[in-house]
Amino acid sequence: MQRQFFPNLLLSIILVLLCSMTVTAQGGKPTPEQIKQALEAAKKLKARGLKGDDPEAMAEEAKKILKPMMKTVMSIPRQTIAIKTVQKIVLTPIQRKKLKGEELKKYIQRLNTDLFTKMSSNSRKLLQDILSDTKVSLNLFDLGMSAYLNGALQEGAFLAGTALIGDIGDDLNINSYTAMLINANAPAEAMPICKGLVSRYPEHALILNNLAQAFMGIGEQDSAMVYLRKCLKQQPGHPQANNSAAQIFKQQGQKEKALEFAKKSVEAGLNDGAMEIIDELDKSRTAYDFFAKPKDLPDYFDLYKIKKPMHQKRVEDEQLVKGERAAFRTEIDRMRGVLSEIINREQELGNKQLNNRIQNLQKRLSAGEQITVNVGNPWFEKAAKIFTNKYIQQDVLLAMMKEEEAFNSRINDLEKDYDINETKIYQDYAQKKAQYKCDGEGSSSGCVNIERLTKEECKAINGLRDRFLVACATAAEAYDEKQLHWAAERFFFQSKWGYLVGANEHLANVNYYKYADEYLKNISKIMTNYRSKGPACSSLEQQFKTMSFADIMAPRCPVNLTVELGLLNIKANCKETTTTIKGPAETWAGKWRLQQKENYALGQSTFAVIYVIKEVKKELVKPLENAIRIKAGVKAELTVQGFITSSKNNTWDGGGKLMVSASGWAFDTISGVGENIEGSGEVSWSYQAGWNGAVKGLNGIFSTSSQSLPDY
Repeated sequence: MQRQFFPNLLLSIILVLLCSMTVTAQGGKPTPEQIKQALEAAKKLKARGLKGDDPEAMAEEAKKILKPMMKTVMSIPRQTIAIKTVQKIVLTPIQRKKLKGEELKKYIQRLNTDLFTKMSSNSRKLLQDILSDTKVSLNLFDLGMSAYLNGALQEGAFLAGTALIGDIGDDLNINSYTAMLINANAPAEAMPICKGLVSRYPEHALILNNLAQAFMGIGEQDSAMVYLRKCLKQQPGHPQANNSAAQIFKQQGQKEKALEFAKKSVEAGLNDGAMEIIDELDKSRTAYDFFAKPKDLPDYFDLYKIKKPMHQKRVEDEQLVKGERAAFRTEIDRMRGVLSEIINREQELGNKQLNNRIQNLQKRLSAGEQITVNVGNPWFEKAAKIFTNKYIQQDVLLAMMKEEEAFNSRINDLEKDYDINETKIYQDYAQKKAQYKCDGEGSSSGCVNIERLTKEECKAINGLRDRFLVACATAAEAYDEKQLHWAAERFFFQSKWGYLVGANEHLANVNYYKYADEYLKNISKIMTNYRSKGPACSSLEQQFKTMSFADIMAPRCPVNLTVELGLLNIKANCKETTTTIKGPAETWAGKWRLQQKENYALGQSTFAVIYVIKEVKKELVKPLENAIRIKAGVKAELTVQGFITSSKNNTWDGGGKLMVSASGWAFDTISGVGENIEGSGEVSWSYQAGWNGAVKGLNGIFSTSSQSLPDY
């Protein structure tokens, strides 16, 4: 019973590798020990089936499994003939009949007989030993594949053929067998087997390509082209089919067609023959641009899980924007720090490994050993051709710089326009306010109008700022989109091809992480690219919560002076001066005071006699006072006083007060100059006003300092 051709087995990927690669044997045929090692690897290979239908992922997994057991460098054939160092399998003349079933079985038996008779006696003995091992029979085809990949072409083909004779219905293995024959320079022998497979699977790209390669191998290019077109219709990116088509078009003199198919081939895999066509027909530095401009560019913001800071469009978002920008910069710096540690570690390991390898090779050369291995990175030459790409290494960098210059110029223009318009708003409202007067006394119409105009002015400034921010954000979003795309293109390209030009795995890692660091550096400057702006008059709005506009506009006194000289105490500010004489302490007069107060704002002069009913005073301890030259403390008083007040308009008043006051104070012990903060409450009776009660808030060093109009 014939098996289904499409199982998700790893060997289907080996077919792809075989039909797009030539195996170059290092050091001739494998030893019996190598064949045994290949057998063990084959057992592991067979045990690891893969799920899913992603051929690229499966191929990568296949390479990982094969890597430890492979002693060869695998590459796509440079020409339609095999590389000279590959053993040739020359068997029978071309048969064009479609073979299947028993006819196919007999045909493979004849091929195996011919192969066995042409082998060396050692190879025949080794194969007989392998076939006598009952444990091998279940994995015989896998073993043949492994032997073939290790350079034992005849032995591998024989073992694979033997497995097929025992199970002629496994079309998957049959197709693998034809690929082995074609790559071993036996396309004529593969021809009838390929024809039989195509008759059963007329639309399967892998089988169509194998038949095309067989026709190519016998020199029938027209027939090969028929099946190449069918293959490419089913799988347009098939690397070997595109390579073969490119070779045919080149021989026919159709250079543009040859170049087109060669680039498709290289895009799917680093195909030697196709790369040679590109190098010959396109000598520009843009030949490999198709690698530099991926169709589906990954979202590296999503990859690194970085939160993009928002662009400010409203003045009320200032603090939010600043917070997001700060968090963004912190995360970028953290990630770059991690990358720096990785780069340093990998650099050290890579240099050590490289030095050890060089020293080992020097010892082997000094011992007279003939070294046939490739001492360099086998991917270096191919990757280096692509890595020097003009688009990435020159055009993108130039575009990024020009875009940055254009963006900065745009922001500068917006800021200049903003400054001009802001100045005009200030000037216009200054003229409007000039016709009114608000000196802080009461709620005059002048204060009301200036308050209205000030609020209008603030609203106009905020509107201007919002429009400015929207214009900046619009420019920044367009700028970011381009710069982020270019930064991602550079990282996508350089991280891949820069990795492949690394001398070893660790130095390849160094290249990868350096380009990751460059990507983070680029986006760190992109996402914080114009200054934020806060609301105009925000300090004024805070003052409105506790003060009237008239109070805000009242002149602020820059003077708040207290001088204490013995029994004399003088307090002075812009509004009044108070002179107090105290009675000597520890005497009957210690609780009495005489006080003279001049109020300049009201034009009043007050004389008072004060008796201290109760006084509580706490001073700074002496050692601390001496150390810092400051005399400080707090006190509270309950006093009663009689007073007489005269005004500049020749009126007078007199009465008595009961007052409670609290204050804190600090004086320089040398100059006697210091500051007070004080507050009080009183109940009084006077001739003019009768009974009255009042509370005076704190003033002094905690009072509102002198200031100008609000700063926008």
